[in-house]
Amino acid sequence: MYLRIHFNLNTMNTIILKNSVVFLTGADGGIGSAFIKELINREVKKIYITGLNLDKLEALAKTNPDILFPIKLDVTNTTNVTACVKNCSDTTILINNAGVELKADFLDQGASEKAKFEMAVNYLGVIDLCHQFRPILKSNYNPAIINILSIGSLVLIKKINTYCASKVALHLYTQAIREELKNEIQVIGVYPGYVDTSMVSDVDIKKIAPDELVKNICNDLLKNHLDIFPDEMSKLYANSDKLSIEYLN
Repeated sequence: MYLRIHFNLNTMNTIILKNSVVFLTGADGGIGSAFIKELINREVKKIYITGLNLDKLEALAKTNPDILFPIKLDVTNTTNVTACVKNCSDTTILINNAGVELKADFLDQGASEKAKFEMAVNYLGVIDLCHQFRPILKSNYNPAIINILSIGSLVLIKKINTYCASKVALHLYTQAIREELKNEIQVIGVYPGYVDTSMVSDVDIKKIAPDELVKNICNDLLKNHLDIFPDEMSKLYANSDKLSIEYLN
């Protein structure tokens, strides 16, 4: 028996950004930096800004030391993740923003090694963080998990096949845990198109600025959208049948 699940609006409470405590991965990247500025504008109480570049994180924290708390985090290192979770027990919103794209097609030389690393960062790291944060989030007020995916979760893009595979896996994970955690934690998937960051600096195509992207994401969060398409390109896929998943009981 198959059960098709597809939600557009959340049946739980609206996500409250004001006075929330956010744990943000990939805070040392372009989208991460934009998230920091926008979340401060939305009056969050605290942001744990995490990433690999501790020097950059500490420099960012100095701009607003009462709100920003820098932590070095390798999302592929379970021991590192455990230590972070233990020290961030007041977290109410987990934003899985860390990501990597190594520009490989499936038949390229070295594709398997690139695919392994992309899966480790873009997919397995998210699973680990969500699993370890789950007890904390569900014990705190108005908890949410926000996974930054990609239109590459829904379509195959030439020259970045292995990246798309990792985002497809994260898409399935996001949709699945949304159903499983529906009475505990809100789970949101964000599906941006091309964003004007260093990751896609070599691509000649219309891109949305990170600041605009993040503002759109936060606006849609307050509208109770569970699947967010925050830019012109991504909105073309807002009604994709791939957003539905079938459960085999």
